[in-house]
Amino acid sequence: MLQQLLASIVKELRLLARDVHGLGLLFILPLAFILVMSFALQDLFAARQGQGLGVVVIDHEDTDASRRLYERLASNEAFALKHGEAAAASYLDRGDNSFTLEIREGFAQSLVGAPQTNAPPKLIVTVAPDTDKRTELIFVAAVRQAIGRQRVERLLSQMGMGGQTSGGAMTSLDSSVGVEYAYPDSGGQAPSAVQQNVPAWLVFSIFFIGIPFSNTFIRERQIGTQRRLRTINLNPATQFLGKLAPYFVVNQAQVALMLAAGVFLVPLLGGQALAIHGSPLALVLLSASLSVAALGLALLIAVISRTTEQATLLSGLGSIVFAAIGGVMVPKFVMPAAMQTVADYSPMSWGLEAFLTLLLHNGGVADISGELAKLCGFGLCATAVAWLFYRRQE
Repeated sequence: MLQQLLASIVKELRLLARDVHGLGLLFILPLAFILVMSFALQDLFAARQGQGLGVVVIDHEDTDASRRLYERLASNEAFALKHGEAAAASYLDRGDNSFTLEIREGFAQSLVGAPQTNAPPKLIVTVAPDTDKRTELIFVAAVRQAIGRQRVERLLSQMGMGGQTSGGAMTSLDSSVGVEYAYPDSGGQAPSAVQQNVPAWLVFSIFFIGIPFSNTFIRERQIGTQRRLRTINLNPATQFLGKLAPYFVVNQAQVALMLAAGVFLVPLLGGQALAIHGSPLALVLLSASLSVAALGLALLIAVISRTTEQATLLSGLGSIVFAAIGGVMVPKFVMPAAMQTVADYSPMSWGLEAFLTLLLHNGGVADISGELAKLCGFGLCATAVAWLFYRRQE
């Protein structure tokens, strides 16, 4: 009995030793995933030295009072302020900034005397589409606190008691700060959480098609189907195209199904419906470009993998790593600056950013042309490399 057990163990060890690459993937890819997740979330848990929220200040008045307001807000490490001159919405198109703060004429005068409840606000905060409500409340509260301190400083100065307040917190309850939203025209409704999650997992699912594609490709190679097809003068290019076309259709069905789930299924379960904005043509081109990138990568994995186990691990865990790096699992805004730079090299990040541009910023083809070019270029390059490996294996 013991001898049989040992023989069985030896047999399994020999099988594992024959597939060194597959065995290595069991350790290398999980290790890479752990490292990526750890670095990506380190600033979120440490909550120190984080990158400040981008705020563009548009100062129409340019007085001592407006400059003091800018300096006071800039001293808060939670915000990264910079000056701007163009229309407020133009700074919120691509998600680099969370707010704009417009200081209108008459701001300095509004600090004199008691706050006027019926007067039009002299400060307008415009909120980016992808900024959550809690962050909005924190920033508006910080602006109102800064105004309150300036009013107290001016009052003390007029009374001859100096112009500085203590460092303690002070909250102003005035209504001199107006809040606007840079949302697409959607009946006055803010983007829902589903508009963030649907595109993220949609992109992930498109790239996950590499598992069934690579497995069928390798099985055909193992049982000799590809060799038999060549005997009837079916060239490799035709074989590749014949295999890629059905999966391209499957990808498009994935996009349609997941978008439909966001629009119809999520509301039935009690959530907010997905509001689809942007150019329909841009959405179609993005779906096709994502499929080109995903299938090009799947073809490359299928060609270089020796076994279905290798292909499954490389496709599955590789997609997870791409998702972690690209902002699908870990939102890019919680990553440190270095990790955000790394995220820009993930094809999933290109697809996700393009979807957010369409759904949250009402974008068109021109707005996502860069992402479309990168996705198609990535897919074509992966296909070309797969072709070279395939010709060498013949």
